[in-house]
Amino acid sequence: MKFVLSLPFMMHPLIPEFLTQESVAEATRAAEAAGFDAVAVTEHPIPNDDWLASGGHDALDPFVALSFAAAATTRIRLLTNLTVVPYRNPFMLAKAAASLDRLSGGRLILGCGTGYLREEFDALGIDFDERNALFDESLDVLRATWKSESVTFRGRHFHAIGNTANPAPAQPEIPIWIGGNSKLSRRRAAEKAQGWMPIPNPRALGGRRRTVHVDGLDDLREITQYMLDHARSIGRTTPIDVFFPALEGVGERGLDAPRHADYVARLAEIGVTWVLAPIGGRDLPSLRDAIAAYGEDVIRKAR
Repeated sequence: MKFVLSLPFMMHPLIPEFLTQESVAEATRAAEAAGFDAVAVTEHPIPNDDWLASGGHDALDPFVALSFAAAATTRIRLLTNLTVVPYRNPFMLAKAAASLDRLSGGRLILGCGTGYLREEFDALGIDFDERNALFDESLDVLRATWKSESVTFRGRHFHAIGNTANPAPAQPEIPIWIGGNSKLSRRRAAEKAQGWMPIPNPRALGGRRRTVHVDGLDDLREITQYMLDHARSIGRTTPIDVFFPALEGVGERGLDAPRHADYVARLAEIGVTWVLAPIGGRDLPSLRDAIAAYGEDVIRKAR
């Protein structure tokens, strides 16, 4: 099992103490020292006010934030969890990803999603109903662009007549992980990606997240099996990373490490290979302490 720390930007309002170069560097170095395998940053460029007021969160630009994390470290990987692909022209997304991967020495994992906030699409001038078509064409464009070879491609809203992007990423191919619980997302992961990123989606939330409900391990097991069965049906033999938030074992007194570790083990039995750690802090000292404790009580005992 591999472990991911979400950098402390997934909240509303954001905590000013964390919005500095020094804080990003210190949190990421602490994660690297504790044995974490990746740090993650989410994306919401301009969410609507009602969503923020009802439990949504702010965010930094993931490529900018992860660049600061990369500059402070040498080993830990950098995960976009996740970038909303239809928000960007695919050539601009390819450039941002390749630049971060090149300068970090090949540490980027590009977590990708179609998005679900219609009001955010409206604010960005993107047709919400086109999001799946835009997503699929972008995957093809990304991989073609990263080869640093001439690209000819007619998209829904652009036309490359023979264009080349340099430099190429440091990795031969940046891993793409596809987010979402829907059958379409699972098929995409099996057919087109190196990883899949399902999310907890309790039935109590209704249709807020516009995807299949995942209320517990039975739900997760069912949708994971569908994805793996589809991969086998198309003849895929390469492994698929599965990333999931491991939220069990957190209470008012903090992390119950044995209960949490047991939950992580049950996730592994289902096929999960990467977990998001349920830790955070309201200031930098408490975050550092939580990172170190998780490394000692969970990560080191799992290896």
